[in-house]
Amino acid sequence: MVPVPVARAAAALAEEQWRVATLVRAAGVRDRWDAELDADARWRLVRSGHFVDHSAELDWTPREVVGHLRDSARVFTDRLHRLRTEDDPLLADFVADGPCRLADHRSTPVDVLVDELRAGQAGLLATVAALGPADLERAGRHETDGPVTVADLLGFLPVHQRDHAEQLTALVGR
Repeated sequence: MVPVPVARAAAALAEEQWRVATLVRAAGVRDRWDAELDADARWRLVRSGHFVDHSAELDWTPREVVGHLRDSARVFTDRLHRLRTEDDPLLADFVADGPCRLADHRSTPVDVLVDELRAGQAGLLATVAALGPADLERAGRHETDGPVTVADLLGFLPVHQRDHAEQLTALVGR
């Protein structure tokens, strides 16, 4: 039986991933891969979600958001795996706006980014859905943020997707 917190987190994550996928398709259809936020959208987003602490992410184009979500799906899948299988793992910081990372997002063909995003998102959702009751309190240490549990990540993941879905909405339009 799937624990209720896992079922809720998986459902919320799936819903936000669906929103992201829809907006990614719209970016392609509308050829908005290099769109930038206007001042009003930036002002609205900079005061919400994780953008309060990560406002540099609001400089990203839809292509860079896709690259970031691809990378974060991979990173969080790995973190969940390590939290489930290792005793007190040390989790490296994920520097989302590092120059090499952003250069990769800009140089990778958009169709490759989209395919890799799709695979990464599916892997992340499958990892979340496979969590059991004993996994929820499994803990490790993030190298800069300190203690973190599987339950903490389950709370973060759908919100992170939602924040970037809102960003893509502003970049691509509805």
